[in-house]
Order: sequence, then structure tokens, then C-alpha cells
Amino acid sequence: MKVVAIGDNCLDWYLDRQTVHPGGNALNVAVYSHRLGAESGYIGQFGTDWAGTVMIAALEAEGVDISRIRRVEGTSGYATIETIRGDRVFRGSSDGVVAFTPTAEDYAAMAGADVIHTGDSSFLDEYVADFAAIAPVSFDFSTKPSDYCERLLPQVTYATFSRPDLAPDKVKDLIGWARELGAAEVYVTQGESGSFSWADGRLHFEPAVATAPIVDTLGAGDSFVAGMLVARLNGVPLDAAAARASAFAAASCGTLGAFGYAESAARMTEAPDHRFAS
Repeated sequence: MKVVAIGDNCLDWYLDRQTVHPGGNALNVAVYSHRLGAESGYIGQFGTDWAGTVMIAALEAEGVDISRIRRVEGTSGYATIETIRGDRVFRGSSDGVVAFTPTAEDYAAMAGADVIHTGDSSFLDEYVADFAAIAPVSFDFSTKPSDYCERLLPQVTYATFSRPDLAPDKVKDLIGWARELGAAEVYVTQGESGSFSWADGRLHFEPAVATAPIVDTLGAGDSFVAGMLVARLNGVPLDAAAARASAFAAASCGTLGAFGYAESAARMTEAPDHRFAS
């Protein structure tokens, strides 16, 4: 099984601990998919700075195929974060040089993929139809509004939404709407309230898995996405796939950062395009 993730990466900069960890939705899904046994590749762009070097070293250590990454002059993306009672609160961010235009070589590298994953932070919306012509697309819509989602859903096979406060009847409405627009499978994550999944004509609710004390929730949604994709591509029934994904996401909450690799933040400085969270 081959999973290709394309798009965003960022160095998660923890202000309270003054450490950094590799992250970003597309990068995380590539790492988590590989940890779950898939052949995994990541396509993305990094700056020539220290932050880019840290993220690339982590990808190499994880065994993810990074033959199609590129580095350009400038700063890598980052997010500034504080951990409050085990949960992450975003304080600001910089996109750096994350945005790029896919090349013919990138498209060739996607050939043979069982799924291509990207998301709303990847700056690749205009290329989703091109990806869908190569392989089924997984797209993480996160908390984006309906007018954003409806433009892309017709090209998406696996659609993920983060809606922690949405009532169950509204979740069902969201799933039905996404299906009507073209998504074959729909996943709605709700943090500690669990998740809803729809596939094969069935709706399934999966409670959140109780774990040891939560260390850090960063990356939990991305680990759930990877868990669902790998399980479903392996032919696992929906309810069992959701249980596996939920357990994998819960386990990720026991690790600082999305998937580890802490470094001191002593070399980090605010980038010219730094913006504070509202």
C-alpha cells in the first residue's frame, strides 16, 4: 500500500517549554502512515534554515520517502504553541516558503499511490482535481466553512472534518452533505467526544479511547486520519477501522509534539511574516 502526502509542514514551536517538534498535517500523515506499515512518501517544500533541517532529519529517521522534497531560500513554516492542561493552544504562525507549485516530477512520483493526502493548510486547492486524476484523494478540511469545502468535495474520496462542538444530528447533516457532493468516505473528529465515520452505506460512532494522562494532543487528528486511511485501504471494516484509528490517535497524545523529535528552540526567531492568532 502506498500513501503519498503532499503539502504543508511546520515546526511546532512550544513557547512554554522552548522546544520545537516537526509537524504539519501532510507531513504528520506521511509519518503516521509509515509507522502503521504503509509505504509512505512526502512531497513538500522547506526553507534553507535550521528549522527545515530539523524536519527533514526527522523524516529521514522515520523512513519516509522524501525524494520529492525541495528547499528554497527563506524560512520554513512554524506554529507557536502553548500547552494548557494537556491541550495545545495556537498563539501564532508563519507560512514561510511552504507554498509551491507541483511539477511533472511530483505527479510522476504520485503514480501508483493508493491515496494522495493533502489538506486546507497546504495551499494546493487548485491542484486537487489533478491529484484526483492520479489516485483517490484524502483531504483534511479541518474547521473550514461550507463554501470552502463544497468547491473541493467533488474531487475528494476521503473527507475529514474537525467539528468538536457539533451536535450529533448536525454531524449527520454534515456527513450527508459531504456525501452528496461526492465524498465516498467521511470522517468527523470531535476530540474527547469521539468520532463519526461514514462508508459503505453505514454510519458509525466511535467513542474516544481512554488513555493514561494526556501529554499533548497535537497531531491527534492527523494520526486518526492516517489510522483510518491505512485500515480502510487494507480492507478493514468501518467499525474496526475507526476503533484502530481512535486507539492510534489516543496513543499519539502520550508523546510531546506530533511524533517526538524535540529540539531546543534556542535557534528560533520570529519570521517576517509572523502573525498572531486571533
